Amino acid sequence: MTKTEILQKDALMLRETARLVSVKNIGTKKIQDLLERMKEALHAEEDGVALAAPQIGESLRIFIVNGEMLVSKQAKKTDLVFINPELIKTSKKKKRVEEGCLSLRYLYGQLKRSEKVTIKAYDETGKTVVRGASGLLAQIFQHEIDHLNGILFTDTAENVRDIPPARKPTFVFFGSSQFSRYVLEELELAGFSPLLSITSARDALPTEELRKTGADVFVVASFGKILPKELIELPRYKTLNVHPSLLPQLRGPAPIQDTILGKGVPGVTIIRMDEKMDHGFVITQEEEGIDDQDDFITLSERLEKRGADLLIKMIPDFITGKIKPKRQNDTQASYCKLIKKEDGKIDFKKDALKVLRQIRAFIHWPGSFAIWKEKNKMVKIIEAQLQSQLPELPFTAGMVFKTSSGKPAVVCGKKAIIIETIQIEGKKPTDSISFLNGYPDFIGANLS
Repeated sequence: MTKTEILQKDALMLRETARLVSVKNIGTKKIQDLLERMKEALHAEEDGVALAAPQIGESLRIFIVNGEMLVSKQAKKTDLVFINPELIKTSKKKKRVEEGCLSLRYLYGQLKRSEKVTIKAYDETGKTVVRGASGLLAQIFQHEIDHLNGILFTDTAENVRDIPPARKPTFVFFGSSQFSRYVLEELELAGFSPLLSITSARDALPTEELRKTGADVFVVASFGKILPKELIELPRYKTLNVHPSLLPQLRGPAPIQDTILGKGVPGVTIIRMDEKMDHGFVITQEEEGIDDQDDFITLSERLEKRGADLLIKMIPDFITGKIKPKRQNDTQASYCKLIKKEDGKIDFKKDALKVLRQIRAFIHWPGSFAIWKEKNKMVKIIEAQLQSQLPELPFTAGMVFKTSSGKPAVVCGKKAIIIETIQIEGKKPTDSISFLNGYPDFIGANLS
C-alpha cells in the first residue's frame, strides 16, 4: 500500500478554503476511505497530533485528532473525527502557546490561542457532536480549523524557528526567584523542559542526583546561591547563567532593581559560569528598552522573555562550538547589593524622580513605605506619578497635600509625587481617592 504523503508549505491547496461535505455523503465509501487515509498518514508521524484533509490533498472540511493525545495508556485509543466543524464559542482569555505543523516540518513558533473553545461538527457516522475543549485540545481545534480556511500558523506566529530533528540539548535548571520562574516558563513554552529543576537555594544541592542526570548543560537564572566549582564543571558543556544586566555592569543579586533606580542600562547577558559571582565569560547579551512607567514586574517579564529567547537560540550553537565566549572587562564592573527590608523606607528629602524609581524598583519586595507621624502608622505607597506643581503654602519634605485631581501628593526634596495606590498598616491596598474618603486627615499629614 502506497504511503499517503502530507503536503508541505508550498502546496497551493494549503491556501484554499476547503469545501463543505454533504451530510448524505458522510457514510459513503469515498469519505470513509478518506478518513482511513488521514488516520494512516497521521499515525505514520511520530509526533502527529492532528491532521486536516487538505494536508493530504483533499479540499474538504474534515480533520481528525490522534486518540493517543486524549486518553490514558490503559484506555482505548479512538481517533476523533470532525466533519464540517465550526467554532461556536471561544473564550476571550487567550494564551501564548508553542505550535508546529506536519505541513511545516521543523518550524515552530508562538502565537495566541483562546484558552477554551466549543466546536460543533459531524462525526464519521453523520451524527452531530458538540464538544468543549481547553488547553491542548482547544489549541488543536483552532489550528485545524485554520487549515480548513487556508491559514497556516506561521501567518501570525512570532519567534518562528527552524528546529531540525536533531536531539535537543538536555539541561538542569536552577532558579529561586520570580525572574527565574519567568525564564523557565518561556523555555517550557518553547518545548525545552529540564531533566530536573532546582528551585530552593536554601536546601542542600542534590549532587549525586545531578550527576546521574547526565545533562549536557546546567542553566542558572537568579538562583540565590553560588554553585561550587565541582557542580559548575559537572556537565559536558559546563554551566550557563542568565543574568538580567549587561555584564560586567551590575554584578550581584539585584540588577533589575538597580536598573530601575537608574544605575545601569537594562539588558540580559548569558555567561559561562565560573566560581566567582557573575564573572564568567560572556556568550551573548542584548540590551532591552525601558520607559518611565516600568517597574520591577514589567521589566522582569521582558527581561526573562529576552533571556529565554537568547538561550533557545544560542545553546545549540554553543555546544557545537559555533560561539566563542568572550572575557568580561573587570575594570568596567559595577556591583549591586542585596536588598533589605529597611531599604524600602522612603526618604522624601530626595528628588521626586528618585522616590518614584524606588517605588517602582521595590514594588515586588520590600515595597516602599513611610511613617504617618500623627498616627504613628506605616503607609506603603504602591503606585505613584510625578507632580511638578507644589502647594502655595509653606511646605516641607514629607508633607501631604491635595492635588487639583483630588488625589494626595507628597512633597519631596524637588517636586512631589502623586499617590495612586496606597496601603495603610493593617488594611488592604486601595486607590488614593478612596483612601482619602476613609482618612480625610491624611491631607496635611507628615510622612517620614
